[in-house]
Formats: sequence, C-alpha cells, structure tokens
Amino acid sequence: MNDDVDANAQDDPEWVVWSSNQHTADAIDRLFTETLPRVPIGGERGWTTPAGEPVGPMPQGVDRYSDEMALYWISDVFDFFLPDEDALYEPARAEVVTQFVCYIGEYFIRHCEGRWINEPGEKVLYRFGPTIRYDWTGIVDNPEDLLFSAVEEGDFRCVTSEWFSRTIDYAEAHGTAHEGLDIRRKHRRD
Repeated sequence: MNDDVDANAQDDPEWVVWSSNQHTADAIDRLFTETLPRVPIGGERGWTTPAGEPVGPMPQGVDRYSDEMALYWISDVFDFFLPDEDALYEPARAEVVTQFVCYIGEYFIRHCEGRWINEPGEKVLYRFGPTIRYDWTGIVDNPEDLLFSAVEEGDFRCVTSEWFSRTIDYAEAHGTAHEGLDIRRKHRRD
C-alpha cells in the first residue's frame, strides 16, 4: 500500500528534521513537562472545565495517552492553549501547536503501526504536510486536521475519538481483540 507516496518529498531537509524521532519525542516531552503544567490550577483564577468546574492538577504517573490524561484532563484544559482557530497561526503559539501535532501523530505510530510521511498536498501550518500512513490500509490520518477539528469544536475528544476508531480498524485488520470491534460488528450496516 501507499504506492502514491511522493518519495522526493520525504527527503525535504526541513521535513527530515521535523519528522525525526528525536524532534517528535522532544516536542511531546516539552508538551508534558513545560506546556501543560502552565495551566493555572485552583483558587479563583484557576482554569475551569467547559462545565465550569475547577480543573484539578495534571495526572501524574499515568500514560500520556491514557483516557485519564487525554480524554479527560487534556480535554478540560485544551482551550487554555488553543482557544480558537486564529491561535493556530499565532507565532507565539507555534511551539505549542507543533507539540500537539506531534502528540496526536505519535499515538497513531505507537498504537496503530503508523509512520510519518510528508504529504505535500496537505500543507497547512508548515512548508510540508505531516501525515500518518499505514502499511496495512490505505487510510491516512492528518494530525493537523485533527488539531483544527479539536479547536473548532473546542473539544480535544475529536482527537481521542479518531484515535479510538483507528485502533478498532487496526485490530480488525490484524485479527486482534478490541472492545470496539463487537460494537462495530453489531451496528455495521454492510
């Protein structure tokens, strides 16, 4: 699969640096050690959830992709960092945007055997198009698009929902168990 990958685009020097394991790992580390801890917690000036409840401290000792972290805590604080679509283009937020794009894409790599490719036709925030491709399906995932959707909806669960869906696709393609497979089979209207 993926015979349509532009081989020359993969050698773009800027892309080679951006997509390196070191860069993406460093960006995700900074997201969790420098960026996310900046959310004001507690007191009258503490950040609140979309429901108006005070946000608790960032969970410690949990996987960065756990439901507790991604589905709940990051979803509750997401608007603090990216309150609207304009924020995605602000130079002062470029590092935060890159951290989230790397975080979103890395999930697909770790949990669904995805790999980064430069898809030039998908340029949005960069001079290259960071996209996730898979060797087991023709489906692609664009972390930038998912980030835009989350900002537009004001809800990071747009991302976690896509993560969950892709893990079901992966399990189905590989014949492995997944809690969502039975539900999908039960409700499929083929």
